[in-house]
Amino acid sequence: MPVTKTTIDSANGIDQYTLINSAKTLSVMVLNYGGTLTHILVPDKNGAIRDVAVGFDDYEAYKNADNPFFGALIGRFANRIGEGKFTVDGKEYQLEKNNGPNALHGGLEGFDKRKWNVTILSEEPASIQLDLVSPDGDQGYPGELKTTVTYTVTDDNALELTYKAVTDKDTVLNLTNHNYFNLAGVSQNPDILNTQITMTDEVKGFLELDDNALPTGKELSWSEAPQMNFTGDKAGTTIGARFDELKSTNGYDHPYVIHKNYGINTSDLPLRKAVIAYAPETGIQMEFATTEPAFQLYTGNFIKSGVFTGKKSQDGVPYGTHAGFCLESSRNPDAPNKPDWQSSVLLKKGDTYGSKTVFSFGVRQ
Repeated sequence: MPVTKTTIDSANGIDQYTLINSAKTLSVMVLNYGGTLTHILVPDKNGAIRDVAVGFDDYEAYKNADNPFFGALIGRFANRIGEGKFTVDGKEYQLEKNNGPNALHGGLEGFDKRKWNVTILSEEPASIQLDLVSPDGDQGYPGELKTTVTYTVTDDNALELTYKAVTDKDTVLNLTNHNYFNLAGVSQNPDILNTQITMTDEVKGFLELDDNALPTGKELSWSEAPQMNFTGDKAGTTIGARFDELKSTNGYDHPYVIHKNYGINTSDLPLRKAVIAYAPETGIQMEFATTEPAFQLYTGNFIKSGVFTGKKSQDGVPYGTHAGFCLESSRNPDAPNKPDWQSSVLLKKGDTYGSKTVFSFGVRQ
């Protein structure tokens, strides 16, 4: 069966779904808790199966307060909102500040901590649909929000994520998945500093950040900050090569720009291939494509060492700083407070939010 369901905690109603393509060259496991990607299994250059997702075997570990959103769906608002404030229809809303002066990733009880309803859509391709109703006022956000996310595993070794949402009252929204990838598998290399990153010409630049990790509103070019450049002659630069120039963030935690079509529904826009990541230890390569205007490159800078033990599929190797990297497709951070970007995150009653992101896996000999 390409899609199977296993109950891993009957008392709490926690199920894990396994999606496998027909060639058995890509297998993905998803919890109904947080819509969490727990395992991504792919063959390496020698045919050995590697788990390239950082996460846990047991559900309880995901509830640890130090869990940095491993594999989870993020909502209502991915990334940061400055001072936790925004205004919709002339009314100011105040959110919980859970990241210094900012609201981060939907609040203290965001979508990553909710139990989603799951429906098996299809066996070929292997596909499931996750649904969540977030009530009006949830974590301080206006409107009852109905969100649908689908995970599909295809025969060409791709994991496709589609997002859709509607509201009964004007609100702000920015959805993503926060998976941490380690393409070597943690057992082969416990950090991702040796992973090579190439950004395509679809990536136009990145957003300048202030001291609170919020965009100033200015887009910078590669010439203005060459340490951020993974295009052209900098294609294939390793993640850790320029960390000495990123001391304030201990690595990458920056929003990159793909396009400036700031509509609420990007799902009808072209799917743009933005990043190619490669681990020389295993030969595993991953391509990242999205319809979204931006993505956050985050290199696990604040994963606490000595707290988390890895999965059986990763030989139980403990996780620490830089154990994985994230490519979080999204709208721009703090978009509710930037007039030029508001249209991308202001979901009005009667409209539909949408996007699509694809991670494709293969090997480079």
